[in-house]
Amino acid sequence: MRFLQYIRRMKAEHVSIRVLYILIAITVLLFGAFFIIGFDKPYSEDPSFNAPLLTDAVLLFVYFLIAAALSIMAYSVVRSIKRRDKSANVINNIPESKILWCTVALLLCCMILTFLLGSSQPVYVNGVEFAQVFWLKSTDMFINTIIVMLVVAVLGVLFGVSGYSRKIRLNK
Repeated sequence: MRFLQYIRRMKAEHVSIRVLYILIAITVLLFGAFFIIGFDKPYSEDPSFNAPLLTDAVLLFVYFLIAAALSIMAYSVVRSIKRRDKSANVINNIPESKILWCTVALLLCCMILTFLLGSSQPVYVNGVEFAQVFWLKSTDMFINTIIVMLVVAVLGVLFGVSGYSRKIRLNK
């Protein structure tokens, strides 16, 4: 009970930093144990492959992190929709709604385009051919969409840092 009161009195920045440090410590310990404890154990069906002992623990940790991230994302979306001022499209001289819709449109267009252009060539996974066209194209779609969105984000940051956006605004 006192612990929760202590956390509630802390600033959000301090809580997030502590959560980050805890997650980093758990990740380092888990992956360190994964590679140190029984990593070289041969797979029973094909001894040329490894079957590390802590594979299930790593997968459960990853599933937990994904579930936590999706839960926090859903909570944040619902909370921001409830708190959002419907009349304000521009907040602090930033066109919030325009940025939101442009980002969603870019994401959807990019996903559709990268799915259509994705490769359907079969790949060999652990010596077995994988040839399901939908999943091959889906994998390409997610990988290429992530790359495109990261490039767009980096370009956006560079544009914002460059000061060129302020020059455009002053010339109007």
